[in-house]
Amino acid sequence: MAKKIKSPADIPGFREDPAKYWDIPDLLQKIPTFRKAPFKNCKVDGLDAILIKGYQKHPEDTNIDSPSPDPLSKKGEGEFFAYMGRPAGPVPPGGWPGIVMIHGGGGTALPEYTTRWIRKGYAVIALDWYNQHPVLKKNTKYKVADRVPLKNGMIQDHICNVANIALAHSLLRAQKYVNPEKTAFVGLSWGSWYGAMTAAVDDRYNGGVEIYCGDVKLDSDKLINGRFHHAGKIPLYWIVSTNDQNMTLATLNNAMKEYPELENKTIVNDLPHSHIGFAFEACARMAAFFTQNKPGLPKLDNLKLTGNKVCTKILEQGKGIRYALLCYTDSTEEVYHLRQWKSIPAEINGDTITAELPEGAHQFYVSAYEKDSKFHDLCGSTETVILPFPQK
Repeated sequence: MAKKIKSPADIPGFREDPAKYWDIPDLLQKIPTFRKAPFKNCKVDGLDAILIKGYQKHPEDTNIDSPSPDPLSKKGEGEFFAYMGRPAGPVPPGGWPGIVMIHGGGGTALPEYTTRWIRKGYAVIALDWYNQHPVLKKNTKYKVADRVPLKNGMIQDHICNVANIALAHSLLRAQKYVNPEKTAFVGLSWGSWYGAMTAAVDDRYNGGVEIYCGDVKLDSDKLINGRFHHAGKIPLYWIVSTNDQNMTLATLNNAMKEYPELENKTIVNDLPHSHIGFAFEACARMAAFFTQNKPGLPKLDNLKLTGNKVCTKILEQGKGIRYALLCYTDSTEEVYHLRQWKSIPAEINGDTITAELPEGAHQFYVSAYEKDSKFHDLCGSTETVILPFPQK
């Protein structure tokens, strides 16, 4: 009988050293040059629209989509677009904390969310990793109408993109108004896969926020399959949905078990998947936790199942736990993201949360909430327990 694959350790060669693709010491020492972007259709008051000298696919590189693409040393040079800005007013002692924003698939550097994070008290750099720049809608302040490719056209080169994220971080840290010792990244969807790769390359962050994805797919040979998770160098926080079309709670379990510095996690039933994730309150809370030592979200231990009773210990209260939920699915729908998830109250006794598992539940987790919020996200969650899928 073939051995069942349960973790990256079961797959010879799955885990790779990031040094195979990036000369990390050299990359992190570079502070890139930049210039003012010449495009009038992306100007935003309070933000600098810039072109940063970085890396781009080499003209002769036909290997970017292979399981083992060319390393950074064989890539070409090229500029990439970014917005950079800071809060108004006096610079605080030591400088503003910094945020690197990594957009999702189909996105770009988004001025709406860049300015939102600046208003939270951060110096921010938001890059476009598609080799393009945004075009704003006429008569609007921040809305993006289109994206226009830069020289050589729209490109998605994973090796270059991770390197350019590191360069954007270096440029932000070099600004006199930034505290270089208080930075975090916020990566969304595709940006969270890049975030997990960035975490294995750039150890200068205090932490990273992973929105939606950044999972480990054991049956994939793509570069973003999670092969670098084992080499993560900074604490990460995940906020994810039960019904995401881009990953499953099983592949996220793989990521959270494989990653060496999992700080916390939030799971939400049917969380909407779009760039609105940059506005989740939980993400702002954890960014402040990483960069300013402010209270994080409630933190729970692993979930224990005894008979039909589930139990978890409260490790940290956050700003105070008000209630807890057992969230579960008993759906036998074959299409993963179409399964219906439900929730029932869980009981809190001191530092222990317990609940009775409903009949038929085959995937479940517990979340401890501080209070209600627009996206139901101000909570910390256990990992998801996954039982055999019921037969119809």
